[in-house]
Amino acid sequence: MKNKSNTSELIRSSKTLGVVLQRYRRAEDLTQSALAKRAGLRQGTISQIENGLETVKLSTIMDLLRALDLELTLQPRTKGSHSDIEDMF
Repeated sequence: MKNKSNTSELIRSSKTLGVVLQRYRRAEDLTQSALAKRAGLRQGTISQIENGLETVKLSTIMDLLRALDLELTLQPRTKGSHSDIEDMF
């Protein structure tokens, strides 16, 4: 993905994480299989993560972030709107 350093994503659910990771994978022109090989994971695992599977190990997410040359940054949660609350359910 061009100019990653200026891009940040607000992620509050496993579904959103999957969508964002898929967007980064596609921007790098990688198939799920190619990304899986790069991350040392199975293609099915990439598919599950991109579809919002909630039971993925943190170490698996970290392997995937590393393979996409991304990092995780934490910050205090901002006050959300009513629609943010609905996204959780």
